[in-house]
Amino acid sequence: MRALSVLTTLVVVATAAGAARATAPGRNGRLAFRRYLDQAHTISAVFVSNPDGSAVRQITHPGAGIVDVKPDWSPNGKQLVFQRTNVNGCGPGCETDEIDRVDADGSGLTRLAFDKPGTGCARGSNGAGGVCRGLPAWSPNGKRIAFSCQTLPSPAGPGSGRLCVMNADGSHVRQLPQPGVTGAIDGGPQWSPDGRRIAFERILGDNDAVYVMKADGSGARRLTAWPLRGFQPDWSPDGRRLVFTSNRDGPPGVSANLYTIRPDGTGLRRLTRAKGGSVQYLSATWSPDGKWITFGRTPGVGPSGNADIYVMRADGTHVRDVTRSAIWDSGVDWGPRP
Repeated sequence: MRALSVLTTLVVVATAAGAARATAPGRNGRLAFRRYLDQAHTISAVFVSNPDGSAVRQITHPGAGIVDVKPDWSPNGKQLVFQRTNVNGCGPGCETDEIDRVDADGSGLTRLAFDKPGTGCARGSNGAGGVCRGLPAWSPNGKRIAFSCQTLPSPAGPGSGRLCVMNADGSHVRQLPQPGVTGAIDGGPQWSPDGRRIAFERILGDNDAVYVMKADGSGARRLTAWPLRGFQPDWSPDGRRLVFTSNRDGPPGVSANLYTIRPDGTGLRRLTRAKGGSVQYLSATWSPDGKWITFGRTPGVGPSGNADIYVMRADGTHVRDVTRSAIWDSGVDWGPRP
């Protein structure tokens, strides 16, 4: 049930996410984000826009009961990889979670990692014989994709919460090891700009923190204190800092805020100052030139308090709402200009 709760949080909060994601260095391109298409939040699609919120365009076109979340730009800015969740993908009430890819103009939709027919992530609170995939991230050279790959408890086994890596065409999927740890749920992988390390979030019982490890899964090191409940890290383009969100699954009266930290665990810096739970900062990512950070925040400008996409300077100043939508926008990634 804890694993199922974690998966639901990753999908609904788009908190990712984040990555959010590792940001490819270069000239600033467009934003990609998830937008709900109905007030009940049962359908969401990937959209793109200019950094000022203009030229909004829908990229994916899911059917009923399908949510497309956590888009991540390829390093060349020409494609997006994202998580697609279908609540009836393996039959009525049987959820599938797969990783898909699409060209930046909305063409070329391709399934990369998915289950065989009749199996999926979850049926009710139990596993459905497949994998709960999510929060994909391109490697800096564009050749590989990392993602969360959880399995829920079922008669076949107790379940697990791991990270996986595959080739960018969906081939050669392999699970990264979790040496020296039992019962951990790892998610939200993000490659360092040099491709040598992966930042991720780890859940142990009721504790949540940001970790960094070598790209082969070895040498995992915790960066943030457990009480901060850090999650969904994203590397700056120069690799010198990570931005992350706080208060994963924490008290509802405590606001989630954005922080940065060095990859050795020093230099913790708080960027936002929300209090009392009424304002929540969601997953964040850097601009390719490293001067800005974009993120989701709730409430936005709409009357229902749904999230909008915001942009601010990398030091936390000059915050502005760029999507100003009445419905929910979150899970943003800032891509490079092709």
